[in-house]
Amino acid sequence: MGSYPIDYKWRSDADEQVTLDDGLQEPNIYNKYLPFYESIKQYGSKYFNEILENLSRTIQLGEFHPGFITWSDALEQFISIHGFYFTKIDHIKLINFYISILSIDDLNYLYVKTCFDMLMKLMRFVFLHS
Repeated sequence: MGSYPIDYKWRSDADEQVTLDDGLQEPNIYNKYLPFYESIKQYGSKYFNEILENLSRTIQLGEFHPGFITWSDALEQFISIHGFYFTKIDHIKLINFYISILSIDDLNYLYVKTCFDMLMKLMRFVFLHS
Protein backbone atom coordinates (compact mmCIF):
# COMPACT_ATOMS: atom_id res chain seq x y z
CA MET A 1 0.00 0.00 0.00
CA GLY A 2 1.27 3.39 -0.94
CA SER A 3 1.13 6.35 1.33
CA TYR A 4 -0.31 9.64 0.17
CA PRO A 5 0.52 13.12 1.43
CA ILE A 6 -1.90 14.34 4.07
CA ASP A 7 -3.36 17.03 1.84
CA TYR A 8 -4.09 14.55 -0.98
CA LYS A 9 -7.75 14.55 -2.09
CA TRP A 10 -9.55 12.39 -4.62
CA ARG A 11 -11.42 14.36 -7.21
CA SER A 12 -14.99 13.22 -6.87
CA ASP A 13 -16.86 15.73 -9.00
CA ALA A 14 -16.45 16.32 -12.72
CA ASP A 15 -17.36 19.98 -12.15
CA GLU A 16 -14.08 20.46 -10.28
CA GLN A 17 -11.97 19.68 -13.33
CA VAL A 18 -9.63 22.38 -14.47
CA THR A 19 -10.81 24.26 -17.52
CA LEU A 20 -8.44 26.33 -19.55
CA ASP A 21 -8.90 29.58 -21.46
CA ASP A 22 -12.33 30.14 -22.99
CA GLY A 23 -13.79 27.31 -20.88
CA LEU A 24 -11.99 24.66 -22.90
CA GLN A 25 -11.18 21.32 -21.40
CA GLU A 26 -7.75 19.77 -21.90
CA PRO A 27 -6.28 20.62 -25.28
CA ASN A 28 -3.11 18.89 -26.38
CA ILE A 29 -0.45 20.45 -24.17
CA TYR A 30 2.31 19.90 -26.70
CA ASN A 31 0.69 22.12 -29.33
CA LYS A 32 1.53 25.26 -27.31
CA TYR A 33 5.23 24.64 -27.90
CA LEU A 34 4.83 24.84 -31.66
CA PRO A 35 5.81 28.11 -33.34
CA PHE A 36 2.39 28.42 -34.99
CA TYR A 37 0.31 27.84 -31.85
CA GLU A 38 -2.06 30.78 -32.46
CA SER A 39 -3.01 29.49 -35.90
CA ILE A 40 -3.53 26.01 -34.42
CA LYS A 41 -5.98 27.46 -31.89
CA GLN A 42 -7.92 29.29 -34.59
CA TYR A 43 -7.94 26.29 -36.90
CA GLY A 44 -8.95 23.96 -34.07
CA SER A 45 -12.05 25.92 -33.12
CA LYS A 46 -13.12 26.38 -36.75
CA TYR A 47 -12.56 22.71 -37.58
CA PHE A 48 -14.43 21.52 -34.48
CA ASN A 49 -17.43 23.67 -35.41
CA GLU A 50 -17.30 22.28 -38.95
CA ILE A 51 -17.28 18.72 -37.61
CA LEU A 52 -20.27 19.40 -35.35
CA GLU A 53 -22.18 21.09 -38.13
CA ASN A 54 -21.61 18.26 -40.59
CA LEU A 55 -22.40 15.52 -38.04
CA SER A 56 -25.66 17.28 -37.30
CA ARG A 57 -26.42 17.71 -40.98
CA THR A 58 -25.86 14.01 -41.79
CA ILE A 59 -28.30 12.97 -39.08
CA GLN A 60 -30.93 15.57 -39.97
CA LEU A 61 -30.85 14.53 -43.62
CA GLY A 62 -30.68 10.83 -42.74
CA GLU A 63 -27.62 10.35 -44.94
CA PHE A 64 -25.49 8.06 -42.83
CA HIS A 65 -23.36 6.88 -45.72
CA PRO A 66 -20.67 8.18 -46.05
CA GLY A 67 -21.08 11.33 -43.94
CA PHE A 68 -21.59 9.88 -40.48
CA ILE A 69 -18.50 7.67 -40.55
CA THR A 70 -16.42 10.32 -42.33
CA TRP A 71 -17.20 13.06 -39.80
CA SER A 72 -16.96 10.71 -36.83
CA ASP A 73 -13.50 9.76 -38.07
CA ALA A 74 -12.69 13.46 -38.43
CA LEU A 75 -13.77 14.00 -34.81
CA GLU A 76 -11.59 11.12 -33.66
CA GLN A 77 -8.60 12.57 -35.52
CA PHE A 78 -9.36 16.01 -34.10
CA ILE A 79 -9.28 14.61 -30.55
CA SER A 80 -6.02 12.81 -31.28
CA ILE A 81 -4.36 15.96 -32.61
CA HIS A 82 -5.92 18.76 -30.57
CA GLY A 83 -7.01 16.90 -27.45
CA PHE A 84 -10.31 17.86 -25.88
CA TYR A 85 -10.21 21.35 -27.38
CA PHE A 86 -13.88 22.02 -26.68
CA THR A 87 -16.07 22.91 -23.71
CA LYS A 88 -17.62 20.54 -21.22
CA ILE A 89 -21.06 21.39 -22.65
CA ASP A 90 -19.92 20.34 -26.14
CA HIS A 91 -18.45 17.17 -24.64
CA ILE A 92 -21.77 16.24 -23.03
CA LYS A 93 -23.65 17.07 -26.23
CA LEU A 94 -21.36 14.77 -28.21
CA ILE A 95 -21.92 11.92 -25.77
CA ASN A 96 -25.69 12.44 -25.94
CA PHE A 97 -25.51 12.67 -29.73
CA TYR A 98 -23.82 9.28 -30.10
CA ILE A 99 -26.14 7.68 -27.56
CA SER A 100 -29.16 8.99 -29.48
CA ILE A 101 -27.81 7.47 -32.71
CA LEU A 102 -27.80 4.08 -31.01
CA SER A 103 -31.57 4.36 -30.44
CA ILE A 104 -32.31 4.26 -34.20
CA ASP A 105 -34.09 1.08 -35.31
CA ASP A 106 -32.30 -1.27 -37.73
CA LEU A 107 -29.02 0.56 -37.43
CA ASN A 108 -26.18 -0.93 -39.45
CA TYR A 109 -23.42 -2.67 -37.47
CA LEU A 110 -20.81 -0.30 -38.86
CA TYR A 111 -22.64 2.72 -37.44
CA VAL A 112 -23.11 1.00 -34.09
CA LYS A 113 -19.39 0.24 -33.94
CA THR A 114 -18.57 3.84 -34.83
CA CYS A 115 -20.86 5.10 -32.04
CA PHE A 116 -19.34 2.78 -29.45
CA ASP A 117 -15.80 3.67 -30.51
CA MET A 118 -16.55 7.38 -30.19
CA LEU A 119 -18.31 6.89 -26.86
CA MET A 120 -15.29 5.01 -25.54
CA LYS A 121 -13.00 7.82 -26.67
CA LEU A 122 -15.25 10.51 -25.18
CA MET A 123 -16.01 8.64 -21.95
CA ARG A 124 -12.36 7.83 -21.36
CA PHE A 125 -11.89 11.49 -20.55
CA VAL A 126 -14.78 11.47 -18.08
CA PHE A 127 -13.48 8.38 -16.26
CA LEU A 128 -9.93 9.70 -16.07
CA HIS A 129 -10.97 13.08 -14.73
CA SER A 130 -13.79 12.26 -12.37
